[in-house]
Amino acid sequence: MRGPTFRHALALLLGGAMLNISWPGSAAETKAVRPPALAGTWYPESPSILLATAHGLMRQAVPAARPSGKPVALLVPHAGWVYSGAAAASAFRLLSHGAFRRVVVLAPSHYGGFSGYALDDVERYRTPVGEIPLSKEGLATLKQDGLARVVPGVTGPEHAVEIELPFLQAALGSFELVPVLVGRTDAASERAFAERLAGLDDGGTLFVISSDFTHYGPRFDYAPFGPTSGATKKIRELDATAIGLIARGDAPGFRAFLHEKGATICGRNGIGTLLELLPRIAPKGGATLLAHWASGEMPEVRDDSSVDYVAMAFTREAGGTGAPLTAPPVPRAVPVDAPRLPEELGRALVRVARGTLELDLAGRSETLSAALRSLESRTEASRLQAVFVTLKLTDPREIARVGELRGCIGQVVPTHPLDLAVVTSALDAAVHDPRFPPVQARELKALSVEVTVLSPIRPVGSWKEIRIGEHGIVLEKGGRRALFLPQVAVEQKWTLEETLEHLSAKAGLGRGEWRSGASFSVFTGQVFHEDGVH
Repeated sequence: MRGPTFRHALALLLGGAMLNISWPGSAAETKAVRPPALAGTWYPESPSILLATAHGLMRQAVPAARPSGKPVALLVPHAGWVYSGAAAASAFRLLSHGAFRRVVVLAPSHYGGFSGYALDDVERYRTPVGEIPLSKEGLATLKQDGLARVVPGVTGPEHAVEIELPFLQAALGSFELVPVLVGRTDAASERAFAERLAGLDDGGTLFVISSDFTHYGPRFDYAPFGPTSGATKKIRELDATAIGLIARGDAPGFRAFLHEKGATICGRNGIGTLLELLPRIAPKGGATLLAHWASGEMPEVRDDSSVDYVAMAFTREAGGTGAPLTAPPVPRAVPVDAPRLPEELGRALVRVARGTLELDLAGRSETLSAALRSLESRTEASRLQAVFVTLKLTDPREIARVGELRGCIGQVVPTHPLDLAVVTSALDAAVHDPRFPPVQARELKALSVEVTVLSPIRPVGSWKEIRIGEHGIVLEKGGRRALFLPQVAVEQKWTLEETLEHLSAKAGLGRGEWRSGASFSVFTGQVFHEDGVH
């Protein structure tokens, strides 16, 4: 994930700016494949980090309200993931692997004006996770009667469809896509297109409506309640009225509300189409509010404008439990007294590490996808915890020639949820360990993967308190620092003094310098290995 670039692009989104996004690929390629325009800016570019982030956001959103049945439609926001990703995840978490074979995404057009509905003329959409085929049958159905058509130049840079796709890939696995951009519409055209959409409702088709809610502040030329900083409550009430009309399926009331308030809901025409669709496919259905907050309410955002994010689920039957999320969930650090991780969870983390290498280095997502799905109900995977991933050679001849270690990197201070920490550490160990050249895909079969999950670090008063075989060690002196995992001294058969000599050398200190003026911290570690080489 690219820090400043990522934040900058999201800030542009919040400002409603017309981003000058280049659409990569040659003319010949773009006719067949629509490549990602937002990877590395509005969501992570690394395939494995992207997949783990999507699964992590969905797992963290589990406390959100839950409808009583399988969703037939979802209403989700489309800002960058650091702002609205958790709100969107509260909806996508309701989907199970393979539950839908086709997904229709209706989104507003931010890059071109047109009447009606716009389709795409490519064969597939690509994200960092992989390619998604477009549904020929679905597109053919929507093209009938001229209700929808290809509009050149609007689909390539559009973020409102693309931003939802990695979530859908993480939640559903494989599916066919029907991307639809919504332009200028009226009640008659929305009813007519809803009738055409209803023809796609076969029990295996999900409808996703992509929309942000109130865009408030000077950049949007919409501030009926005064400065953004003092308008939060009234903006919430404004959007609560819209949410209530949507939940009741009141299409005329929703249109009247938009006209009266001048509400800046960017996907309003797609929502209007949804409100015409639901009576046709779910006449006895219900709506569940899953999440609602604003970018201006987020502590790290300093802006004079704000965008509201709403997620809702629509089912064929009414009912549900729980309350909506009112702010993005915040991962908590692992408690000092947390019990050790169960063995099966550790084995899943090793599969996450192996799957990360297979996906980013070899383009194979199956192992990582399955491993992340196995963590869906594990709350431990969402807590902040430090991890090291170690890669080792398995060929005795290579070990004799160059040694066993092929890469080892991690964190001492936890910065990511546990599963994402494993992913980032695995990638760093494979391609960013400065002691070794980057791992190549052809090497994966000859490597073993080891995951060490660290306890919270704590200082000790003297090196004599360190216990070999139990403690990992951090040595610090004169601005220099080095770390050994608990298993290092055991594997090397070192005494404590020998261990500290080697650790001192690793820190760039001279022989015996650890004996005075150095500080030590310790941690414990659970080490999980692969069962054989894959």
